[in-house]
Amino acid sequence: MKFITISILMFLYSVASFAESLPDDSIYNIESTWLNQNKVSVQIEKLSGQVQVIAFVYTYCEHSCPIIISRLKAIAKNIPDDAINSVHFSLFSLDPKRDTPEQLKLFAQKHNLDEKHWSFYNGDPDQVLELAALVGVRYKPMNNENDDIAHSNMITVLDKQGRIAYQVKGFEEDLQTVINVINAKVN
Repeated sequence: MKFITISILMFLYSVASFAESLPDDSIYNIESTWLNQNKVSVQIEKLSGQVQVIAFVYTYCEHSCPIIISRLKAIAKNIPDDAINSVHFSLFSLDPKRDTPEQLKLFAQKHNLDEKHWSFYNGDPDQVLELAALVGVRYKPMNNENDDIAHSNMITVLDKQGRIAYQVKGFEEDLQTVINVINAKVN
């Protein structure tokens, strides 16, 4: 029993040490808490330890967001089976008012996105603005009848410590480079 207790304490210490040793340029250094599609609060630093592929979307988007989702699915499909469990896809809503956890869950189901590898996050508007700024995503409400949001069409790969490893900007760029970067960061 004493051995198990010591092992648990050593594990907890190593997790705490990893979090404390984040590099200065890690986005996980910000203090923010998000609600995922299952209504679970997640502190952003809890995303560390896996390669994260992140994007900003909103579920009511009929223009660029479906293309972003399609490109993310193509990336996921091309990650080798032995690497996929070290990669997670995290999508952050640009519309926290309408994209409730329930709506995010329905969106994930509609697009057949397995929660084992995909998470959707809702945060308060200030958190969305801060995180978007850190990864270079720009957005603004359009004030039209659909309350659309104009935004950057960017996919960002974060290494296990939350540093930007690569960004796909726009829809013209071939996805093979991002797949190669993900595979390199997993190993």
